[in-house]
Amino acid sequence: VAVHFELRIADMSSKRRPEHVAFPRKIAMYLSRQLSESSLNTSGEAFGGRDHGTVLHACRLVKDRMQVDQHVRQKVAYLEKQLMR
Repeated sequence: VAVHFELRIADMSSKRRPEHVAFPRKIAMYLSRQLSESSLNTSGEAFGGRDHGTVLHACRLVKDRMQVDQHVRQKVAYLEKQLMR
């Protein structure tokens, strides 16, 4: 996800919240939950010590945006396909 959005890996776990970093981070959280069996707490720890509520919010936000925005839906599907390779 970081490579696709041209971000540093460190940006994915940083405390910074500009939209160009925050939304890709939320997509990464969403994909980590979809493609693994890790808990919300474990996923949050991997993304800079965020709590389970932050991960849950990120997953819901991405899911909601995918329902209304075809571009987001296509991007997430592409990234998921790339990660499954």
